[in-house]
Amino acid sequence: RLTRDPYHSSDPSQTAPVSERLFLRTLGLPALFAPNGDPIRFRVKKHVALLVYLGVEQRAGHRRDHLADFLWPRASAAEGRHSLATAISVLRAKLGREALETTRDTIRLAEGAVMVDLIRLEAGEVLADEARPELEVAAFLDGFEVDAEEFLRWKDRKQARLLPAILKAMIVLIDRCRRTAD
Repeated sequence: RLTRDPYHSSDPSQTAPVSERLFLRTLGLPALFAPNGDPIRFRVKKHVALLVYLGVEQRAGHRRDHLADFLWPRASAAEGRHSLATAISVLRAKLGREALETTRDTIRLAEGAVMVDLIRLEAGEVLADEARPELEVAAFLDGFEVDAEEFLRWKDRKQARLLPAILKAMIVLIDRCRRTAD
């Protein structure tokens, strides 16, 4: 498993440009990495789940009541909103205040605040280039489970939609290995 940001080389002799943004890995176990490639740890899996959902679904703002029900379905409305508020505070501390755009009713990850590996996958940018190493390819949120049925259904739907791109990426990587006798 990858323990560092795939946009940063673990080999100090390589001179790949360093990204100035945080990096969110969603292929395999989800993880957030600082611009220097160091992992940013979370104590609560649902905080990671919220970050992943906001990072992957970056369209318009998400309603707070939907997010509370989505991730804390067994909690009362008040408890769910409190748990969501706590998660937002944790994300702001880890990402920076400007990374989350919030209103009284909605939450959104600011555009460009976090680089998500799915962008490279969906663009077919799997192989290494002068700016970044090879993309680590695995199933979407592989091995990541939280106690929230709707989140898990969303994960399964997203995994099914991404499967063709994942398979295509694996074929590209297998072909490169064959050509280079790796």
